[in-house]
Amino acid sequence: MNKDTKEKWVAALRGGKYKQCQGELKDASGAHCCLGVLLETQGWKETTSTTVSTNQDKFTFSNYVSQEGVINREENELDEYTADRFGLNRQHQVKLMKLNDDTGWSFNLIARWIEDHL
Repeated sequence: MNKDTKEKWVAALRGGKYKQCQGELKDASGAHCCLGVLLETQGWKETTSTTVSTNQDKFTFSNYVSQEGVINREENELDEYTADRFGLNRQHQVKLMKLNDDTGWSFNLIARWIEDHL
């Protein structure tokens, strides 16, 4: 991973600006998962979001745009092109999703993992 990208991402995770959510890049309340924070720190902007409610859950599907194009993510992961651009392989992404969504790790703990492993 590029040093500047990593430093911006880690600083944002620790900075307190972003609230943490699980299962989505960005949820209806404006909270982000760790990968959603990565997009935001690299200049990707949310262009639209659609909130869908079911009997039990509410999901927000976000479209992010950069100079290279648009990604529409309905899950808490990046497409292969975007992940490669940031220096994340599939294993890194899966690990980060598990840390964010399944283990309950805070952004501070995730930032430490990023520093140690990416």
